[in-house]
Amino acid sequence: MKKIAGILVSSLLLLPLAADASISTKVNSSNTTTYVSQITNIGPWSSMKVQYTNDKTLPTLTLTKTDSRDYLFSDKTQLVTDGVASDLKLMATYRNPTGYRTQTSSLGRYEFTQEQIASIQNAKNVSLQVSFRNNSTITWKISEKVLNEWKEVLSRGQSQVSLQKTPINIDNHSPITSNQP
Repeated sequence: MKKIAGILVSSLLLLPLAADASISTKVNSSNTTTYVSQITNIGPWSSMKVQYTNDKTLPTLTLTKTDSRDYLFSDKTQLVTDGVASDLKLMATYRNPTGYRTQTSSLGRYEFTQEQIASIQNAKNVSLQVSFRNNSTITWKISEKVLNEWKEVLSRGQSQVSLQKTPINIDNHSPITSNQP
């Protein structure tokens, strides 16, 4: 009986944790809107976040890996959309001890280009080739569910930026006419 219980407990520990996903919208006091897709415990990542703020900045992808090793994210990371690779711009990388002696939380934040946003919006398959300065590259295919969340965040952010850039033409010199007698 103890052997069966041990096998059950061991198998449960080996199962990957289910990803917890959510899309949120935040508005700050300056009326700036931020759209966020935050997913925890997915694939090799303890956290993955796509964030788009409507203040004329480009959207970012933040990857967090908690492990017994340090992961120093590299600027050689690529986004692959439908087989076409493009470089992601590394904005920041850092690591923090988690409080556990053997665990470190490493973070890499990348910026998408306008071309990458457009390619994600039309993509059927997206993957990441994440390079590190001190560890092997991780290639990871984005699931359809996650890709759809990314598309939603990027389209919300794009529509807000487009609205901000749309000029409103007002002709103050046109005659005012009235059909009243």
